[in-house]
Amino acid sequence: MQITTRAFEVTRKRRKGYPSETQVKRGDRIVHGDKMLIEKLGRNDPCPCGSTRRFKGLLPARRSP
Repeated sequence: MQITTRAFEVTRKRRKGYPSETQVKRGDRIVHGDKMLIEKLGRNDPCPCGSTRRFKGLLPARRSP
């Protein structure tokens, strides 16, 4: 039986500090204790007033710059 060794180490391309694309799509969030997480309304999010319309067309004056 012959034992071979690798000439190089297999490393991950992704840095450990960033969430993976799968985590982002699922909505998993990494929150650090010293920072507040502030949710920002997107263009296609439902309007917070309770209507069934999207936020971008209903209340453009309420959007933050």
